[in-house]
Amino acid sequence: MADVRQPGFPTALAAVAAGALVSSWSTGLLASRYPAMSSAVWAILTSIAGAACLKLVLRALQYEIAFAFAAGALLAGRVAGLLLGQAMPDLGGHALPGLPTLGLYSCVPTLLLSTWLVQLTGGRRRFVRY
Repeated sequence: MADVRQPGFPTALAAVAAGALVSSWSTGLLASRYPAMSSAVWAILTSIAGAACLKLVLRALQYEIAFAFAAGALLAGRVAGLLLGQAMPDLGGHALPGLPTLGLYSCVPTLLLSTWLVQLTGGRRRFVRY
C-alpha cells in the first residue's frame, strides 16, 4: 500500500473482525428469536450493525470510512462466504466457537475480502506526514 492515508492490513483486519463479531452475534441472536424471517433480511440488518462497529473501531484508530462502504464491505464478505459455501458445501459446515454464523473455512476468505475493501475505501481523518 503506497498511500499512508489508507489503513494498513492489520488495522483494517481488526476493524473488520470487530464488525464481523457484532454481525455474527446479532445474526445468531435474532435468527434464533425470530426464525420466520428470511436469512437475507438478517444478513442485511446485521451487516448494518456490524458496519456501525467497524466505523467506530476505525474512528478510534483515527481513520474514517463512509457508513455505506463499511456495510458494503461486510455484506460483500457475507455474500462471498455464501457463494463459497454453495460451491463447496463440505467446508462451511463447522461453525467457529463464539461465531454462530461464520463457518470455519469460509470465514478466512470473507474476512480477507472485507479487509481489502475497507483498505480501499478507508482513509485518515487528518493527514499526518512523516
